[in-house]
Amino acid sequence: MQGFEPVTLSWQGQEYIVPAEGQLMLIARIEAALREATGKPAMQALLQRGGPDYAALAMAFGSALRHAGASVSDDEVYLSIQADFAQSRADTAAAVQGCIVSLLTIISPPMGAAMKGGDSPKKQQPASTD
Repeated sequence: MQGFEPVTLSWQGQEYIVPAEGQLMLIARIEAALREATGKPAMQALLQRGGPDYAALAMAFGSALRHAGASVSDDEVYLSIQADFAQSRADTAAAVQGCIVSLLTIISPPMGAAMKGGDSPKKQQPASTD
């Protein structure tokens, strides 16, 4: 691995690119959000059975979306997840899993690539939270 690669996130039907430049600062924000909410290191919180709680996930994913240029609050991300569950959307669990994999790809590009069965973050599919 040479360095960070751009990561594509999807939110409300729109794609956002997390640029490679500045990702280390974003990683620090994601790690802080997950540690504050869960009391666990980011990797542990994301990889634990069931993933992080939805509030922690919303704060971490919201940070990533804002870094990529989206105008979204953590509250909006959280309420979107809850609305999807309330509407019994069949794809909600997959969308939540996609958020987790996207965050893993940002904080650990080798782990994200391994989880997606590739050897480089360039081979990823965008996560969706619609």
